[in-house]
Amino acid sequence: MAENRTLLPWLQDRIWPLEAAHTPETLAVSVILSLREIIETGSTGLLDMGSVQHSDLTAGILQESGIRAVACNALMDSGPGYIVKPLDWLTRESEKTRKACGGLVQYGLAPRFVLSCSPSLWEWVAAQNPDTVRTTHAAEAPGEMEDLRISSKGGNIHLLDSLGFLQGKTLLAHCVHLQPGEIDLLKNTKTAVVHCPWANLHLGSGISHVPKLLENGITVMLGSDGAACNNRLDLPGEARLAMNLASIKASPGVISGTEWAKISSTVPADFFRFNNFESDLVTMQLTQTEEEELELSEDRERFLLEIPRAGRVRKVECMGRVLYDHGEFPTLPKLPMSISDARETVWQRALSLGMKP
Repeated sequence: MAENRTLLPWLQDRIWPLEAAHTPETLAVSVILSLREIIETGSTGLLDMGSVQHSDLTAGILQESGIRAVACNALMDSGPGYIVKPLDWLTRESEKTRKACGGLVQYGLAPRFVLSCSPSLWEWVAAQNPDTVRTTHAAEAPGEMEDLRISSKGGNIHLLDSLGFLQGKTLLAHCVHLQPGEIDLLKNTKTAVVHCPWANLHLGSGISHVPKLLENGITVMLGSDGAACNNRLDLPGEARLAMNLASIKASPGVISGTEWAKISSTVPADFFRFNNFESDLVTMQLTQTEEEELELSEDRERFLLEIPRAGRVRKVECMGRVLYDHGEFPTLPKLPMSISDARETVWQRALSLGMKP
């Protein structure tokens, strides 16, 4: 429902009114469908930036699902009146989300991006526990970079540094349009980057220079950004695209399949302190031809990452608990309403907020 737009029109024309239109029931449908996609392609951990409202509901479903997660509520106090909330409201919502976390689900902070957050909001975030994971979107699209708040500081990363956001538990999604000196800033503050290749291509934002980031010792992980801007929540699919885009930014083979496998698994597990991650199990069925080709492959890890996972994953276990078994999701709750009814509800409520059809 949000196609064929660059970042800022995509947010303003569709994403913000559609997000604001969610009810607890429609959001639950969205969360459950998202988890189905994530789990059936073989992931046992995630970070969710959440929504402005009802993120405690998301945290509750994540706990029930048995997946490892960092759950946030999107912080946004600047922008259209139908979605933004004042800072005191957002801090209360954050506390509700934090209390809904537990077990394998951690709490995180997620200011949406610099154009939707006031200086006071950034001050509040900077004052929070430094051990809390924090994330935002940064240096994503050309239109964003033209904003005076960013350009006057010499770039998005420079601005975030001046706001006290960069530190060892910070992840920045995208980092496509880095300005002079910003790679050094990322390195010196131990800030991590989340590469979201499908989302960046889908919105026409550009391609992050992952080889250069890794060359400079910056921690890189993979993400989808969200189903709304790439229509899939498929980590191996992101890896498959990222491997080939890296060949364009540098050269084929500059990052080995082994390194990409780590970027997709052990690197985020270590960053988020997902304990006993090694005990998780994903069973995938290969054809006889693929098994034979695997034996001949020059880069076995890359070969495995390039095999589409949809329909091939047979079983997924997290901490010994079965999350997926031959098409079934034993830990996920039932949908509270049909997908079509949820979609129609959100669409009509968004129209009532002034969204153009």
